[in-house]
Amino acid sequence: MVVKLFSDQGYRGTAMRDIARTLELSEAHVTSLFGTREDMLWHIVSRAAGLFLTQARTVPRTISPAEQLHLLVYRHLEVVSQDREYVLVFLRDWLFLDDVHRQEIQALRETYEAYFYRVIVAGVKEEVFRVPDTLLACLFVLSALQWTHQWFSTKDVLTFTRMADQYSALILSALCSGYAVPLDGAIAYLYQKEEQPD
Repeated sequence: MVVKLFSDQGYRGTAMRDIARTLELSEAHVTSLFGTREDMLWHIVSRAAGLFLTQARTVPRTISPAEQLHLLVYRHLEVVSQDREYVLVFLRDWLFLDDVHRQEIQALRETYEAYFYRVIVAGVKEEVFRVPDTLLACLFVLSALQWTHQWFSTKDVLTFTRMADQYSALILSALCSGYAVPLDGAIAYLYQKEEQPD
């Protein structure tokens, strides 16, 4: 129930009295059972971070980089689909943790992101992925996954599999194509606009 309150109202928008009222307990009783509001936030955020990492660790390194990236995307979407409220609070409210806990979550986030970076680097070395900048490619993939909790929600296994496969295919095609976007016309247009007198 607490995670739903934080998800719906945000951490800052949820007072201890809201939690107590929802649980039909006194504020003192809530604190004795679950700790402070920040304790509850830490529980939610650390659980979500743990779910993402646990899923990433299931991806074997013995398969190709493309297959690994597909599974990383697929596992990420599984967490989003199954624990959407936890994911929303994790992504939006983790910065409200105290310094120590925030640094712990930052370290977990970096560990998770490293799974994607390692796979992309391996894919570039094997010439599976054709990207000019591996870090930028990693940020692109993570950004593509970052906000899926806003729309990716299905409990139907077949629908989930189809959507996850298609989303993964879009990401993989972006990394594999090596397509160079022709920007000459756009750049000329921008310079032309800048040079026009007021």
